[in-house]
Amino acid sequence: MLLEFRLNRAIDLKRALTPLTSLAQTATILNSTNAVTLLATILDGHAIAVLRIPSTEFDHFLCHEGDVAGFDLVMLYRYLHFFSNDDLPVTVGVVEDDGGKLTAKMPNIGFTPYTSLSMGLNQPNAEHMNFLQQVRQFDVKVGILTARFRAIIEDMARRSVDSTIVVVTIYRFHATFSVPGVYLDLQHNQECVIVGDTGSDPILLHFRVDHLVSIVKAIPLSERVWIYGSHSVLPMLHCRVPPIGELWYYFV
Repeated sequence: MLLEFRLNRAIDLKRALTPLTSLAQTATILNSTNAVTLLATILDGHAIAVLRIPSTEFDHFLCHEGDVAGFDLVMLYRYLHFFSNDDLPVTVGVVEDDGGKLTAKMPNIGFTPYTSLSMGLNQPNAEHMNFLQQVRQFDVKVGILTARFRAIIEDMARRSVDSTIVVVTIYRFHATFSVPGVYLDLQHNQECVIVGDTGSDPILLHFRVDHLVSIVKAIPLSERVWIYGSHSVLPMLHCRVPPIGELWYYFV
């Protein structure tokens, strides 16, 4: 396996990893010639988070198509915080020596020109291997400003004493959030953006309150959170990870 990429600012990689590190300890790297994709099982196995950083975001990018490796996500995140300056470039690589290692190297301010750290690779999660090849067809998506989405979920969590489920219902021109005794209606082009067609019947999506609370704590302040829905497929959430990545939460 060969993977090597360099970002001009270490802080960009830290920000991209933050949503995953707050939800999972380990991740799987799926390499391709045009992106690095990280997958992590979260929420007690009920969802898989997918972080994708396209090759165009890197100052240097070298990656073998189809290679897979597992690693300690939280340990890498901690390693990045050892480095002395967030605005300096960081190089991350994977090598096969000694059973496989993930390395991170950064220019150092001081007498030593570079700071370099490494850790052993883990066995990749078998559940992740073919996950991205599965076909999921969504009928509609609802975009909500991230700050508004966070406020909605936090309010639902405070008031959901009689239920553990938030029901999101998507209609052609509005979407509703509800728990027993609480009902919120978002109108298209006023508080949300609805893309697609629900058909003759609204689409009902069911989310556990604690799952949504965990996700909104992890989601960075991107412009919007998108909820993808279908009559036949489990829902998915999507948002940008400023400034370099895209993040999906697939419920499984």
